[in-house]
Amino acid sequence: MSKTAKIVIFSVIGAFVLCCGGGVGGLFFVLNSAVKAPKAAAEDFLTKLEAGNNEGAYALLCRTTQNNYDREEFDALVQKDAPTKHDMSWGGSYSSENGLETASVTASLTHKGGWSGDHTFALRKEDGAWKVCGDPY
Repeated sequence: MSKTAKIVIFSVIGAFVLCCGGGVGGLFFVLNSAVKAPKAAAEDFLTKLEAGNNEGAYALLCRTTQNNYDREEFDALVQKDAPTKHDMSWGGSYSSENGLETASVTASLTHKGGWSGDHTFALRKEDGAWKVCGDPY
């Protein structure tokens, strides 16, 4: 094989590797950007719970979850075993179907009972703001 042919082949391979790497990096950037706001909403929810601001945390629940947990039930749930510390993992997932934006992010939680575990927060965009849905924690 000639020297020119080798240069062309290695150049094509190099360009292919750069394009694939750029595509993967771009996908990571887009996904990370898409879950930034939902992740911030979950972080705000947890920070309010850890500070004892149940009213502020309750306001960050989506309407469906507020219908499933009235204020008294939510307060009792928090009183029973509130989170005391959290660590948000990177990433998450985002979806937009038929105009409904949803996301999920995972946090490692430590509770006042001393136990720790991961919890995946389901979030939905309502009236322009991300809200925590489903099981609050």
